[in-house]
Amino acid sequence: MTQDKWSSRTWHRKASRPVSIWMMVFILVGAAHIFVPNYRWVLIHLFTLGLVTNSIVVWSQHLTEKFVHQKLPDSTRPKQLARIYILNIGIIITVAGQILVQFWKCHWILTQIGATLIALAVLWHAVALFIQWRAAKNKRFRPIVGSYVLSALCLPVGAVFGAILAIHPGNPQLLLAHIATNIGGFIGLAAAGSLTILFPTIWRTQGTNDHMSSSFVLLTVGVVATTIGAFLDFPQLGLIIYCIGWILSLQHWLGNVLDVARAPRDRVNFASVSVLMAALWLVLSLAYYTTQHFLVTEPGLPTLGLVVGFGAQLLIGVMSYLLPTTMGGGPSAVRAGLQELDRWGLLRATFVNGGLLIWMGTDISLLKVVASLLCIGSLAAFPVLVARAVKSQKLVLMKKAAGPEPKTTADWNQIYIGIAILAAIYVLFAAV
Repeated sequence: MTQDKWSSRTWHRKASRPVSIWMMVFILVGAAHIFVPNYRWVLIHLFTLGLVTNSIVVWSQHLTEKFVHQKLPDSTRPKQLARIYILNIGIIITVAGQILVQFWKCHWILTQIGATLIALAVLWHAVALFIQWRAAKNKRFRPIVGSYVLSALCLPVGAVFGAILAIHPGNPQLLLAHIATNIGGFIGLAAAGSLTILFPTIWRTQGTNDHMSSSFVLLTVGVVATTIGAFLDFPQLGLIIYCIGWILSLQHWLGNVLDVARAPRDRVNFASVSVLMAALWLVLSLAYYTTQHFLVTEPGLPTLGLVVGFGAQLLIGVMSYLLPTTMGGGPSAVRAGLQELDRWGLLRATFVNGGLLIWMGTDISLLKVVASLLCIGSLAAFPVLVARAVKSQKLVLMKKAAGPEPKTTADWNQIYIGIAILAAIYVLFAAV
């Protein structure tokens, strides 16, 4: 292989390709879900495995090199791509196994083979990141790399629980342990680590969380305690510790938001609002779920709040910032990409969060459908906006178009319009 073939830019394009493919598959399956067996499981895992897991593997590698100034030689790229290929083969086999649940009694064999491949690929990724963590001594942001290592170690454990769930579906203890390790551990630790730097960066303000190490320790202890507690029917302690870990970071991020609120200019946009609301959805969903354990015998998992409010919103929000800035090309070119990805940004953010609130809070079936379409549709606009952003940014980069002028204010009217539309829809269906 030539060095050019495995350059950083080429690697990133190849490594990110599965994310784009899974996003289109997710949208297509979502549109035709009534024809898909076991569609709820399939949709959740197309998103969490196909989209989120691939994104975390790619971006944790990219951000590790960036945060600790430790660029790996191009000769390491083929192994990184091999991990990604193994991961995606595992995802395909796992999803195929669960699609066959109604047609083949031994479908779980495929699911377990796929889960094993996923676990091995991410464990390999964890080892690679650990080597970089060891080499990053005395680096200020070394703890963030540590959070990525811990995150990657959680997924193989969650994959084991998932593989067993294929044989014993619906087991509440296994399900909680599976969610604790995968969403709380794998996604949560990776998100907390990344947002330590990305949150103030996306909000375009100063200040890094000085308590990041304490936060990561609390999150890790919380995941372990919740997982063990799931089998002892007492996950509350772990959930409380985990929430405290997030609150430790969140209180610093809220300080960033207050700094921006004094002079918002154009800093309140889709990406910035999304990362804030995603963190709030996670903490509030888990706080609600923890409280339920003290009040009812069978608390319901806040799946929508965790998967859509936290996971989906965080992924799309962060990507709306990272993709143009990683593509580069100078301030004007980057601005062109960012502004395309922020097209009707505050309206979309309002529909995502307001629509999700209505979706979760109403018993009116038709209202649920409309609210869910507004919420998911606002997120699903992302691939179209990415295509527009890439085209716009390339034109500026190649000097074929002038870059846009910086915005001087946020489009506050979009929030008011979004709230008015949501209120009108709610009143219309509630009155029927």
